[in-house]
Amino acid sequence: MIRWLILIPFALLIAIGVSSLFFFIASMIDPLMATLTGETLFVGFWNLVDAVFSSDDPGPIVADAMLSVGRIMFTLLVLPPLVIAIISEVLKMRSLLWHALATGVLTASVPWILRGAARVANPAELHVSAILGLTGAVAGFVYWAIAGRDAGGNRPSPSVPTPSGS
Repeated sequence: MIRWLILIPFALLIAIGVSSLFFFIASMIDPLMATLTGETLFVGFWNLVDAVFSSDDPGPIVADAMLSVGRIMFTLLVLPPLVIAIISEVLKMRSLLWHALATGVLTASVPWILRGAARVANPAELHVSAILGLTGAVAGFVYWAIAGRDAGGNRPSPSVPTPSGS
């Protein structure tokens, strides 16, 4: 019971924090991600400033912008580790490979799932998916290190053979 109330939420919180830090660092260090992130933030910031100054009541505009950023971050950084943690607890999946690979694949596939249209990807999109996959793998590894090794509760203790008494 303590596991469900304390350990799993704690492990998810730490895993999401570490993967967010990894994503932030990757967005600054990787040239393609730095360009993409920088341009997106630059254009988004100035569009927000323009909308705020041209409006009589900027409160709803700022609230909508923060809500949109929150949704994106939740979808990319919180939802995949949460889904994999639930699946691993229910199915008692304890493998490091399962946690890292499943979380990485799910995180990398989120943009493709949300797009909904099948089309050939360009190299930049594949590169972003690879960074997202690594971000998810980091979250899966950290979750496994804290709580995933004992997924589904305690392992059954091995039965000790009794002497036959002959």
